[in-house]
Amino acid sequence: MASIADKLMERRAALITQAQEIAQKGVTEGRDLSVEEQTSFDQMIAEAQALHQRAQAIKEGEDRGRELEESFRSATGREPQREGGEQGESRFAKWAREARIGDGFDIAAVKGAENRAMRRVTGVTGGTESRAMSASGGVAQDGVYGQLWEYAIAGSQLLQAGVDIINTTDGNTLPMPRVTAHAQTPDAAVAANGAIPTSDAVLDTVPLSVAKYPYITLVPTELVQDVSFDLEGYIAKAAGRELGRRVAKVASAAAVAGFTTPGVVGPTGTATSFGNQSTSANTGADLFIDLFHSVLPEYRTTAAWVMADPTLASVRKIKSTTGDYVWEKALTAGDPGTIEARSVYVDPFMATPAANAKSVFFGDWSALKVRIAGGLRFERSNEYAFGNDQVAYRVIVRTGAVAVDANAVKFLQHSAT
Repeated sequence: MASIADKLMERRAALITQAQEIAQKGVTEGRDLSVEEQTSFDQMIAEAQALHQRAQAIKEGEDRGRELEESFRSATGREPQREGGEQGESRFAKWAREARIGDGFDIAAVKGAENRAMRRVTGVTGGTESRAMSASGGVAQDGVYGQLWEYAIAGSQLLQAGVDIINTTDGNTLPMPRVTAHAQTPDAAVAANGAIPTSDAVLDTVPLSVAKYPYITLVPTELVQDVSFDLEGYIAKAAGRELGRRVAKVASAAAVAGFTTPGVVGPTGTATSFGNQSTSANTGADLFIDLFHSVLPEYRTTAAWVMADPTLASVRKIKSTTGDYVWEKALTAGDPGTIEARSVYVDPFMATPAANAKSVFFGDWSALKVRIAGGLRFERSNEYAFGNDQVAYRVIVRTGAVAVDANAVKFLQHSAT
């Protein structure tokens, strides 16, 4: 459909053609234009100039509007709301309903979408599911990526603990710098012309590779054909939650493998528990105080606790000698509880209390790098579940994780007996 600016320019072109015909008539007949012809000619040229100015102003306004919309998409990962509150069906939703065999849908990574999703999820009171993250009625291709990450983060508390998410366009192995010891200033001041002591940081590299993880979800054909069904929201929700679960599992394994420094080891007799604070020292609440202070102060500012849900259930029952619980309930519903004023997050892939198990991790989780390579790829098949009259949607993600600073996060390890 032609824009207003285009229609004005068509009208301008018609006026210029008419003015040229008048001028050409005088040239052909070898005479000057009559007063009436000259007046018509001048009026046409003046009107053409005015139309050009109006069309140019409208076009500049349309360009600014498109730039603002693109800025909105980049900043929020969503499609701007149209006048009247209605939006057309997005490209992803249109693909989900109408794709043919072999028609894939690549969702490219949107710069900053993960962090924006993190803020939207963790900044909501009353629980991460207290608002609709999959508003019906279309988000753009960029918005689908952000929407997927909202569900991924809402379904994975490990991602909420502050891990660093990295996006790459391909899956080539990345050598990540890893710190095992930091350089330090000398204890004593150095005099003028004095030799400066050497203090080298200990650095090496660790490979950050990715592996492919596919996921298939089935949707009844009737729902795909039903325009009122929020197909886009359903796929984003299902795929996003599974994405979060898979990324969390990969990240959890990398944390256990990369953070290898114990902060505290439980005394004998606490192989499957944390001991009883009232019966012996260095058990119960003392273990968490020791683990807290085993992490350097510079890491504790943004530190968080991560443990499995059964572990947290045991931790919530621990009391000090004065009867106070070590775990403190959040003042706002939906926010994480705290230990030593640091947030506690649940990761189902962490070990539970057992002999020599590492059941509680504490520290700065930005030292855990989680990588997503190549965005996400969706593919549709009407044949996969043909016998059940279902449409299959396949989602593929390539992800990996690695810890780059062994000092950032430490753990509580249970005794052997």
